[in-house]
Parts: sequence; C-alpha cells; structure tokens
Amino acid sequence: MAMIADNANISKSLLFYYFKNKKEYYLFLFETAIEFLKDEKVKKANDEKVDLFELINQTVECRLIIMRDYPYLIKFATRAYYESDESVKFELQIMKEEMTQLGIRESLDCIDYRQFENSSDAKILVNIILYIAEGCMRGQEDLDNKKINGILPLFQEMMLSLKSHYYIK
Repeated sequence: MAMIADNANISKSLLFYYFKNKKEYYLFLFETAIEFLKDEKVKKANDEKVDLFELINQTVECRLIIMRDYPYLIKFATRAYYESDESVKFELQIMKEEMTQLGIRESLDCIDYRQFENSSDAKILVNIILYIAEGCMRGQEDLDNKKINGILPLFQEMMLSLKSHYYIK
C-alpha cells in the first residue's frame, strides 16, 4: 500500500481513508478493471445478430488491443481472476460468477442461431468455449503479447473444430 500511495503522490493514511484495508482495495481494483473491460466491450457492440465465432474473434481482438494499451490492467485482472488467497477468494468468486453469467446471457442474446445444426446446443457451446478459454489462460497470469501469440493458434484451432461440429455444414 505504501508503494501505491507513493506512486499516486498521496499519503498512505489518505489511501486508508478510502479503503479500510488491502482486501477492500483489491476488490475495488478488480471491480474497476472488470467495469473498464465491460465498457470497452460495449463500445464495440452492435444490435445485429452475429456469428458466435465472429463474436469470439472480435472479443479476442478487443482484448489484444486492451492488452497492448493497458498491459497492467490485463495482468491485474488475470491474476485476480485466479487469486487463491482465502481472504478475497470468496468475494472474487461471486464477482466472477456474476460476470460469467452476464457474459453468457449477452452472448446468447446476440448470436445468430440459424447457423447451428441444433440451436439448443448454443448454450452448451458457449460454456465449452468459456472452459476452453479459461483453460488456455490458466497459469498465464503474467501475460504478454509473446505468450498470447503462443496460445492463440491453439485456441483458434479449437474454435474451428467446434465450428465444424456444431454449425450446419
């Protein structure tokens, strides 16, 4: 907290005036980071029905731009997402669950179901994609462009495989 106060050119006591403890500060930062990411996503959104895999590509491109422009934000959000410290784990889990459920609902609302062999598989497919993305990101808390460029081809290959199995041929 002392380093944060020094870098912000404020006293440590002023920082504790706004945040009772490190936990409260950490949760505030995570919530702020997630709100920023949501706002960036909204800027790119439109009301058209879109291909699910095109939506995924747009999301990945948006995240890459954010990673380039705000590298510390992504590093913090990724570390916080996988945080195991018991003092914040429960609160973060609730926030992550809300964020994930909202993302699923938003995705299901904007995708074009006509491309699916069975439109009822859409929710299952979105969940599979989320699990794949989370699996690809696990252990990558110190992300940089080089690591992303290493993960991205494998992720894209998996998306092509899913598309060939779930979409009308």
